[in-house]
Amino acid sequence: MINFKVTQHQLTTAKGKQTFHFARAVYNGQTTMDMLQKQIARISAISEGDVRSVLLTLSQLVADELSAGRIIELGDLGRMKVGLKSKANESKDKFRTQDIKRVRVIFTPGKLIKEELLSVGLQCVGKNEDGTCLAKKPKESDESTGGAKKEDPDKDWTGL
Repeated sequence: MINFKVTQHQLTTAKGKQTFHFARAVYNGQTTMDMLQKQIARISAISEGDVRSVLLTLSQLVADELSAGRIIELGDLGRMKVGLKSKANESKDKFRTQDIKRVRVIFTPGKLIKEELLSVGLQCVGKNEDGTCLAKKPKESDESTGGAKKEDPDKDWTGL
């Protein structure tokens, strides 16, 4: 079950400032690499130390392969590739390396993950008296961003 809340944000559009409502996931904790290593060791014939070694090696190889400009295919887990965010320029000749603002990792889930998420239940946390989802208003400190949180420019939805 994935819990969510509805948040309210003011965005500036062609029609001026408008209020919009968005669903945001409410997380139920975090699973660490140590936890995964224990779970994998418990359900397989591989020791925790060997699992940890494989996971650390995989992390290093993924970093190396992405740095070399390759797409990484991980079967049912998914695929990873590098993405760039850059400033737009009027012409190709005016583009400079400095115009690239961010390098990020794009993760596309594999078939197994997509199928699981298609069948997962969704539940709103926080409801109005009439049973509809309660829309949380932006915090006062978030007004400068229209209620949206200021995010670290080096991070994106991929969690990197």
